[in-house]
Amino acid sequence: MQQLRQYWFFLVLPMLVGLVFLNTQFKTDISTFFIAGKNAQEVLLANEIQSGVLSKRYILAIGSEKQAPSAALVNALSAEFKTIKGVNDVWKTEEKRGALEAITALYSKQGANLYSRNPETDLARLFSAEGLAARAKALKAGLLSPQSELIKTIAAHDPLLLSLNGLSETSGKFLKPVSSNSNYQNLILETTMSGMDVAAQVLIQQQIGTIFATQKAKFSETVDLEMTGVPVFAAATQTRMQNEITTISVLSSLALCGLFFWIFKSLRVLFWVASLLITVVCSAVIVTNLLFGFVHGMTLAIGTTLIGICIDYPIHALVHGQARAAQQRTAIVAKIWPSMLLGGATTLIGYLALGLSGYPGFQQVAVYAGTGILTALLLTRYVLPKLMTGEIVASSGANPVAAWLGFCQKFRPQLLGGIAILAVLSVLPLSSLSWMQDLQELTPEMNELKAKDAKIRSRMISLEPGRFVLVSGDSLEQALQHAEGVYQTLDKLKAADDLTDYFGLYPWVLSQQQQQKNAQLLKSALTFETQQLWQKNLAEQGLSVEHLGTLNYAEEKPVMLEQVLATPIAHLLDNQIINNGKQALVIIWLAEHNPEALQTALKTNSQAQYVSQRDMLNQMAVEYQGKAQAMLLLGMLAILLLLTVRYKDLWQALETLAPAFLSALAILSLCSIFSVAISFLHLVGFLLIVSICVDYGIFYQENRGGDLRLTYQAMAASMMTSALAFGCLIVADTTVLKILAEVVASGVLLGFLLCPIIIDKAKE
Repeated sequence: MQQLRQYWFFLVLPMLVGLVFLNTQFKTDISTFFIAGKNAQEVLLANEIQSGVLSKRYILAIGSEKQAPSAALVNALSAEFKTIKGVNDVWKTEEKRGALEAITALYSKQGANLYSRNPETDLARLFSAEGLAARAKALKAGLLSPQSELIKTIAAHDPLLLSLNGLSETSGKFLKPVSSNSNYQNLILETTMSGMDVAAQVLIQQQIGTIFATQKAKFSETVDLEMTGVPVFAAATQTRMQNEITTISVLSSLALCGLFFWIFKSLRVLFWVASLLITVVCSAVIVTNLLFGFVHGMTLAIGTTLIGICIDYPIHALVHGQARAAQQRTAIVAKIWPSMLLGGATTLIGYLALGLSGYPGFQQVAVYAGTGILTALLLTRYVLPKLMTGEIVASSGANPVAAWLGFCQKFRPQLLGGIAILAVLSVLPLSSLSWMQDLQELTPEMNELKAKDAKIRSRMISLEPGRFVLVSGDSLEQALQHAEGVYQTLDKLKAADDLTDYFGLYPWVLSQQQQQKNAQLLKSALTFETQQLWQKNLAEQGLSVEHLGTLNYAEEKPVMLEQVLATPIAHLLDNQIINNGKQALVIIWLAEHNPEALQTALKTNSQAQYVSQRDMLNQMAVEYQGKAQAMLLLGMLAILLLLTVRYKDLWQALETLAPAFLSALAILSLCSIFSVAISFLHLVGFLLIVSICVDYGIFYQENRGGDLRLTYQAMAASMMTSALAFGCLIVADTTVLKILAEVVASGVLLGFLLCPIIIDKAKE
């Protein structure tokens, strides 16, 4: 029967592994791990950035500091890039042809609807003697220009060229971005899939590189290709994360296996525990994927440390079971089970506090760890005793551990006094703690890509990256109306030199309400006197009064945004409009500006908010720090309450928690002494130190096996596995993982060393 139970367990294990590989969806976008929108607008914007048109585009910069690409090469590249499977379109950033065609087809009859955002002011200026004279001169200049055919088509319906109002000022901004280096030609490449579809985007990037190399050789030009865009960052992030997960997992597994084999010197025992841990990890992945619909790469990377925590329970079972006959091992596991259960509960409290701290990614980590810990506890209690056959011998290499235990027991009063002094001294540097205020400092590994992105965009347009006004409405029409109110505010800021420029949707589209108002006011302004004055100015310019002298603007239906987005102008606007049917957002991009003045001007407008992605991340860092501090405190209080209920003695509970608390305090003090900026991740690490180290205090305090030396030996083995698991994160390039490695690995070691000093077990 026992053999059947063993076979049953080993049959279930490959099924779990199969479920993980066949049904789990993995994500690596770092923003989804840390950033969550605080309101519907931010959530909608974040979703659009991750899967909307903003995420599907590359900027391809072709050229070099010394040589510009030939038109033939650029045209050949554009044609070849369009043939790549998954590429929707490719166009030059300054391409005008499509926009001019759209003006002819869509806008030539829309002058009465789109001529102004401020018709009352503009009409008075337009129909003055000076205004009409200027219009007549502009009409003549247009008819003599290279765009004469376009002007003739428009003038037939719109002699005043009202449909071109605003274009003279804004078309340059939209159609021909500012370039600081004419040696570079910029292309926009749009894919059909989201930029977060990394597998597909990597293939596209590879084909872009291959095509460029082929065409560059064909034309014998010494130019380079640079790429940026959401797909580039997504692919780089996933590649880095996959490499790190693989490296950390392999290194951690090998290191733990080596340590475990050194302790027990048995491949059989190693196989038992490895099977349990694989089951733990698979269960954690399956449950996380079931609840969230995906598993983040950071969850897996941090989750590898779970092995070092969950292996603690089998280690205690094996160390205490080594001196007993096989038939007695179930009984000894049952005897130490209450300590394991309490230790698991305190660790769960730490991860639960982590999940409630507000970080989206750490909610996953909490579920992942919670599932793993519960699974490890149950397997240790009910499965491992059935597998523990044959002789188990723990390594005698634990002599340093026994020596430390003996030293602490002999000199406990002196050591305790020293610890008390150090604890007081540890509090003093805390007043000079420095806090990390910029979340971007957590991703220095992306600095090279960020610098390249800034360099490419600096050649294109004078926008401040990541800064814009977000205008919302319950419908697209309402959002457009609200945006028109914001334009007026921004115009005032420009007049006050607090804003150099902005990029809204006008002159390409206005709300239906504004278009109807424009048409009505224009119609009332077209008086007989106006007609006479216009004809006089035409005659003075030598233009045909017969063909151009009648100002009779026929009523046209307002231009709908859907009509505009069906033209090539869509390329200019679709990164400024987000509409999910329930809410619509309009993005107004900003050039150089005074953030304080802009925020003040928009303060009373509930439909508009100034968004600075950098400032938003900074504010988020401050909020996360506050939440992490609260969760650290609440986590410790919850653990203390649980221990007090268990022991029915507050002092004993404080004594059990003290090693964990003091180790976290010491690491925090060292950070202050060495001027290490504290981030919310450090606080997360301190929370993990407390929740893990309190297990050592529980096992040492309760000593349910009856042999303190053996208990401390088991604690040493479990400490080494936890420190090793977290320590392996130090090889990562990701700063997040390095912080957790440094804080937690050192903290668990210190907590282990403090247990025999702080907890009085002289009676043992």
